[in-house]
Amino acid sequence: MAITIVHYCVIRDLFEKGMLPKECAILEIGEANVYGELHPQVFADDIKKYVADPQRREALQQWLDKLVANKNANFLFDLAKLFYALYFAATDVLSIDLHGTGLSQKLDLNLPVTLNRKFDLAINHGTAEHIFNIAQVFRTMHDYTLPGGMMIHEDPFTGWIEHGFYNLQPTLFFDLAEFNQYEIVAMFIEDYTARSALTVTSRQDVYELARDGKIPANSSLFVVFRKSLYDRPFQVPIQGYYRQALPEGGMEAWNNLR
Repeated sequence: MAITIVHYCVIRDLFEKGMLPKECAILEIGEANVYGELHPQVFADDIKKYVADPQRREALQQWLDKLVANKNANFLFDLAKLFYALYFAATDVLSIDLHGTGLSQKLDLNLPVTLNRKFDLAINHGTAEHIFNIAQVFRTMHDYTLPGGMMIHEDPFTGWIEHGFYNLQPTLFFDLAEFNQYEIVAMFIEDYTARSALTVTSRQDVYELARDGKIPANSSLFVVFRKSLYDRPFQVPIQGYYRQALPEGGMEAWNNLR
């Protein structure tokens, strides 16, 4: 699944704010590649800017130079691995993807999977919407993320005709967080037309953006969760509306912002 320029900039912003894990093992739900609009020079500039250790900086630059000089069919997938090394100092990356490179685990994400370890960070780069049994994707990420670890989701919100089975609503992520005691570290609405991201801090933010006509026609939700320090079993959420648990303005939004 693709790392776009918008996704890249969101991750870079979170990195600058010290909000990302470091030296972490990563589980990819769908093996990521870098979208063609993201030029390798962006990586070169950021390696120089953000990597303080001279040996690590030199190693990353040599890795990038080698990838560019020897482009092959997996170039954009390999560039994604460099992205993880740059911003997460990834110790290793395990990918689950039936259609990924030869490095990915060929497992059906509709079904429970068996892995021999848990990870500091699990990432869904726009894969969940392609899996019919989408609840299993959220359960798999929960089950294989270490207590206190992080999960990143990026999925279609508006537009994306015929892209996948589902476009996902903010309420899904708010309810997932509530039922599973996740901390919502960050949430954004990514605008692919404007190449920008709108920050969301609450359900009310979504209501206001909708009332003001500011939700983009072609967008994704980008959500960062931190898992509880207690390793609880995954809980399937019940939607806040049906639990009468929406905040002030929620019922009005349900009725008037369809």
